[in-house]
Amino acid sequence: MAVRQLLTTLLGLASVVSATALPKASCSPQDLLNEALDALGGEAKIGDIRGLTYHSPRIFRSRSLMQSYELTRADTYIATSGSQNISFRVDQGFLEQRIDRRLVPSNHWYWGSQELKPLEFSLVVNEGKDGFACYVKGNNQIYLPRDLAPGYADSALTYNLIVQAQMFSPHLIYRMRDTKSISAITVDINGIEFPAVHDPSREITVILDPKLKVPYIIRTAEQHPIYGDSTKDLYLSDYKKVKGIQFPHLVLEDFIIEEVTLNPKFPKGFFDGIDEEKSFAPKIGSKKIPGVLDGVVTEFNTNMLGIAFKNASIENLKVETPLKDLPYVHWVIVDDGDEMGVKQLVIEFENEVIVCDVPPQWSQAVMQWVAENLKKPITHVAPTHHHGDHTGGTADYVAAGAKLIIPEMAVDYWSSIPGATFVTFNQTHPYVHRDSKIQAWFNWEQQAVHASDWSYVTITERCPTANSTIVAFEADAWEAGLDAEISNQGLMRQWLNQILGDGLSRDAIVFPAHGKVTPLSELINITAFPYPDFDVTHWKQGAALC
Repeated sequence: MAVRQLLTTLLGLASVVSATALPKASCSPQDLLNEALDALGGEAKIGDIRGLTYHSPRIFRSRSLMQSYELTRADTYIATSGSQNISFRVDQGFLEQRIDRRLVPSNHWYWGSQELKPLEFSLVVNEGKDGFACYVKGNNQIYLPRDLAPGYADSALTYNLIVQAQMFSPHLIYRMRDTKSISAITVDINGIEFPAVHDPSREITVILDPKLKVPYIIRTAEQHPIYGDSTKDLYLSDYKKVKGIQFPHLVLEDFIIEEVTLNPKFPKGFFDGIDEEKSFAPKIGSKKIPGVLDGVVTEFNTNMLGIAFKNASIENLKVETPLKDLPYVHWVIVDDGDEMGVKQLVIEFENEVIVCDVPPQWSQAVMQWVAENLKKPITHVAPTHHHGDHTGGTADYVAAGAKLIIPEMAVDYWSSIPGATFVTFNQTHPYVHRDSKIQAWFNWEQQAVHASDWSYVTITERCPTANSTIVAFEADAWEAGLDAEISNQGLMRQWLNQILGDGLSRDAIVFPAHGKVTPLSELINITAFPYPDFDVTHWKQGAALC
């Protein structure tokens, strides 16, 4: 079966295509590696490399698939510009890397940094026996103070960063020759066959240019919560000689390497981490963490969202039922220490439960809470949109038997999840789920707010009156209850235009995925939006009434 491929570069997302590894090759892996070494300048010259620095002083850009508007296109920039140096030391018996980067965030990240000032950080990665990854200067997290150096990464991110360092190492092929488990394969990409060498010990495949013999793609495999088996690719091109050795100068992320310094004299301590007592987290080894998919680790780190690993347990859940007249609406707070942390909505019907939004790693804890406290099955799950912080746990609910409630335009996207079944809706026909006590509407429109598949949910009692409470659950259109500058006026007004057309009551109570439970009237006041005195009877032209 063809593997769905999540094309990424060293630190960024690109697109989704198909690729198949074919277990055949015309020559041995050693022959392929020797040809590659010869093409790069020869075994002796490559072996003499003790260290180097790739300089990219003008161009650094990166894009996001996790935060894209369209479902399968990396159409949202993370960094619009920047510069970086990537340095390696390879003469200590293990690989050391240091990334010194400056980047300018795109306006998509206004919620984390209203001024959107450039981020500057230095990250050291050490592959050794006591390997580590450490932010020694600044950080790449959009919501942290710019000058704060958080120190050592958790073990899952450390593992991820070490693999990425190995992928770009100038000694990758040189060291692969000594690995007994390597094999020669052929990789089919878009109908073109490429010779390749697979190294299971490093979880890396080097795909070679069939004509030039130099490395073309450095690939590693990842598990993604939506795409499943995916590949992370580092594309290399525009090779140029430096002291007789061929080095790539174009990388897809994209950055342009304008200069390569071979065997530089690095300052003392250049590849050292910080004192452990100054670090947010302890210095720990590199390993994969069960339940933390490496694709999620990559997405969170490359999207300036920090670590993906959460202490997800039922003990760390906080569940509130804030409305006395709608006791079937539960607000699940999975990150109580952060007002911008993701919240979920649990809608309790007489015989079943619907969960709205599903952040990664919290699925089992929420399922356990529902089983112990509501004692009803979760029959449906409804992600508000495809962004990873709202959908990472979707496959867990599907595996447990839940149906997906999604806009019909998103069926192909969600079909990547094995066994997924759907309840769909569109602009003219919202999905309505009701029993004798409550009813919920799932609403979408073309050219939607924030993402092409973005939707919101409303809940009322079964037969409301004009003064009855109506709840609206939304994500990312309004960070309700927080400082106004955290939210985007354009998105807020766009959602107001949508709910104006839907007839949402001016007195609706908004449950946000980020923020606090807040009356809709506060949003109307913030935006100075001319909103009529709608009540529940206006919803969908009286559709809520009996």
